[in-house]
Amino acid sequence: MRVESKDDERNHEIQCHVMSKDWCVSFHEFANPKAAFPWLLCATHDEVLRILEWGHISGQHLDEHHRNIARWGVGGGTLRLTERQYRQLIARRQGWPWNGYELQQMKDNGTYPPNRLTPTQEEQFLRNRKSR
Repeated sequence: MRVESKDDERNHEIQCHVMSKDWCVSFHEFANPKAAFPWLLCATHDEVLRILEWGHISGQHLDEHHRNIARWGVGGGTLRLTERQYRQLIARRQGWPWNGYELQQMKDNGTYPPNRLTPTQEEQFLRNRKSR
């Protein structure tokens, strides 16, 4: 969903989900819930908070995030990304085709953050994923 901001710059509303168990962060676009964005794994809650601040989370959503993390271990909120930030998030997914579970396995094995896939490796990964 696109909304106009006060400074007349187009923004994208992205839903951010945080799970405290592994401090994993996932993103979903309101306009297209099936859009795949990269999962991120953080070492601490402070790293998660930097992501939320980067995404211009409102004070109300940040307060709700803190309450939900304390109560349920799951938080997040609505981020309003500029066009540039939105494109950065999309670019991040190029060569980053893993889900949160696979990233956690990589972290446990000491191979996180992963190296980006080469175009050939990414093409092979996508072919294999379609054949499942």
